[in-house]
Amino acid sequence: MLLLSFAGMVTLTILLLLADFAGVPKGVVNGFFLVVSIIGYALIGMFCRTTVPEEYFVAGRTISAPLNGMATAADWISAASFIGLTGLLLSDGFVGDGQHPGGLSYLLGWTGGFCLLGFLFAAKLNLSQSITIPEFLGRRFDSAAVRWLAAWGAILCSSVYLVAQIYGIGLVASMLSGLTFELGVFMALGGVLLCSFLGGMRAVTWSQGVQCVVIVASMVALSMAVSLKTQGHPFVNIAAFQSLPQIQARAKQIESDPAEQSTRQVIIQKISSLDDKISDPVYAREVERQNVAQQLVKAKAGNAPMRDIQKIEANPAWREASVDRLVSAWQTEREVLLKAIQRPVGFQVPYLEGWNPGWHNSLALVFCLMLGTAALPHILVRSYTTATPAEAQRSIVWALGFIVVVYLCASSLAVLLKSFVLNELVGAHLDQLPDWADRLKLRKLALLSIQDHNQDGIVQFADIRLYNDYLLLGIPEITHISPVFTGLLAAGALAAALSTADGLLLTISNALAQDLYFQTADPNAPPLRRVMLSKILLMVVALLAAWFATNRPVSILFWVTCAFSLAAATFFPVLLLGIYWRGMSRLGALMAMVSGLGVTLYYITVNHPWVQMRLQMQTTETMWLGLDPVCAGVFGVPVGLLFGFLGSKLSRALKN
Repeated sequence: MLLLSFAGMVTLTILLLLADFAGVPKGVVNGFFLVVSIIGYALIGMFCRTTVPEEYFVAGRTISAPLNGMATAADWISAASFIGLTGLLLSDGFVGDGQHPGGLSYLLGWTGGFCLLGFLFAAKLNLSQSITIPEFLGRRFDSAAVRWLAAWGAILCSSVYLVAQIYGIGLVASMLSGLTFELGVFMALGGVLLCSFLGGMRAVTWSQGVQCVVIVASMVALSMAVSLKTQGHPFVNIAAFQSLPQIQARAKQIESDPAEQSTRQVIIQKISSLDDKISDPVYAREVERQNVAQQLVKAKAGNAPMRDIQKIEANPAWREASVDRLVSAWQTEREVLLKAIQRPVGFQVPYLEGWNPGWHNSLALVFCLMLGTAALPHILVRSYTTATPAEAQRSIVWALGFIVVVYLCASSLAVLLKSFVLNELVGAHLDQLPDWADRLKLRKLALLSIQDHNQDGIVQFADIRLYNDYLLLGIPEITHISPVFTGLLAAGALAAALSTADGLLLTISNALAQDLYFQTADPNAPPLRRVMLSKILLMVVALLAAWFATNRPVSILFWVTCAFSLAAATFFPVLLLGIYWRGMSRLGALMAMVSGLGVTLYYITVNHPWVQMRLQMQTTETMWLGLDPVCAGVFGVPVGLLFGFLGSKLSRALKN
């Protein structure tokens, strides 16, 4: 099946390339990729449908290491890492801006986490012959309370992750099909449901194997095409290495340019003005409204174009009646401006020397991502699907191999894209932008915005804002390669989001059915009833997640990273101590999960902009050691380990 899917993908791509050369509209070509992808995954679900519990929950425990590795890789390469990582590396560089971590932290954390998973947990979990992670913990500590708490922890971590994936599905589907974001979400969700609803883990494993082929092949094909376009050969890593010296030289030139420095000074002044407004929003709103009213009177008296009038009316102080919403808009604008002057122009930060807050955040993020990867319930459960512990460990090696290929391509593409941005866009006149920049600005979901801060009519680096979450989908336009690659790339992005969503939906529905309902209300239920309830709950969870996603939460990468911190703090301490320390008790397990999850959830919540606005707190008052909210697991994991140890010692003392 996997070879057939690869051959079919190659054939389809060649045919669509020929259709593109023949003049078939781009929308038809890209839409065809979307339709074929969704129908293909749905057909796999129909052919693999089952009501046998062992097949539905753990794919019969007969999956080979290579196939399980491919399924694990597809389950892992989510929308955030597939379509978000290249944009993140392009914007923030590899080492960050001196305050926040760069893309290298994600690469090291995610790949390092699989090493931990293979060494520490994969074989041990396979030996347990459990179905879910909460069931494994409940058996280990002979405690219904431990299983119940672990189930809620798995639901929380997976739900945060799931909403981000469905959000990514909506972005990709709407960009390909031309439908609205909401319709794109529900249309693509149909493919998820038909696969996981009908066949459970059996169907999901085979569909994820095919999706792994699509993900890796689309990323490699795109990378080779961009490499050929820029350096004349298909080896993208070498092409990126060849481009680096030119990029660094151009970055130094931009940093020393008086126009760039002038732009940064204007942005600093705007940030200072926003700080004054945020400190006294009521007075600032009245002053701003008076200024807007005067501008509107002047514009209308001079018969200004409607576009200019609408631009004046777009001022948040004119539109927003609520002070809270106005402050939130100002804070968002401030964050965008601050990001514009903090991000590195090239791939290094030469003006920062020695230790800085960015290194704190980088190391903390690597820690959270590594431990979170090794403790994500929907990844851990893949250890149950192989026949032996050795096969489970080997499947991790296979998964890591596929993941490394995708990440190497994403990293190299970021370097090559930076070359286009610095050489073609920076320094261009606003009325003579590169054709690709105009197209990215005018897309339904804009990938680029430019604001001329110093009003000189020339684009400076600090004027540019690239939308990291889905910038990867604009690569064919930026690099002037065939638009067929847009469809191919979107098919890979859709496969990444769908595969992860499938695994997360199964994890949540199984936790609700197996670990919560049947454990307490109907422990002797027949197997068929267990499977049917899991299927019903899967559909309910999918619809709820889709509804949340249509409200368009903040960036995909933010919520995904928070899910890693939550998983690390909730499950890593209890799994590590529970598997490797015989003295770990049920009280210790409960205290480890409650304390770790509580500290992490508190830190993420109290540092969320909406909460800080409501409680009238400043970030400096709530951040510990200057660490970003996504690094909350760095506090939760040690606390969980400590309380797990103390709880176990306490329970032993009470027994004696």
